[in-house]
Amino acid sequence: MSAPPAFEARGLGGGAPATAPQGTADPAMPARPAEVRPLDGGETWPPLGVVPVPADVQPHACGELRPGETLFLHTDGAEDARNPAGAFFPLRSVLAEAPVPLTPARLVAGVHAALLRHTGGPLADDVALLVLRNDRF
Repeated sequence: MSAPPAFEARGLGGGAPATAPQGTADPAMPARPAEVRPLDGGETWPPLGVVPVPADVQPHACGELRPGETLFLHTDGAEDARNPAGAFFPLRSVLAEAPVPLTPARLVAGVHAALLRHTGGPLADDVALLVLRNDRF
């Protein structure tokens, strides 16, 4: 028997991944499965504060957060979390199961709950999750 989807397990999805939770759906924006697209992150840097950032570093344009879109940012601890058998946390799959629209707070709570279920307890590494959503329509 497989584990329930991350958002169903805590009552965040109303049962089916494409169903928005009660009270969070916008009638102008029908519920739909999440589309998960990784951004081209450019260069990878050490954690902030570990080494000085060179003065000549240029910003990396990654696009625009359009109305209705959500940006999910996370540290490596989210993708590197392992279960007792050593399998990595399937972050992209968990995000794809998330109902849309979903409030940023509920998305973070759902991913955090899925991380804890996956690891079977406390996380071995620090994890930061940040969700930004453009609510303009």
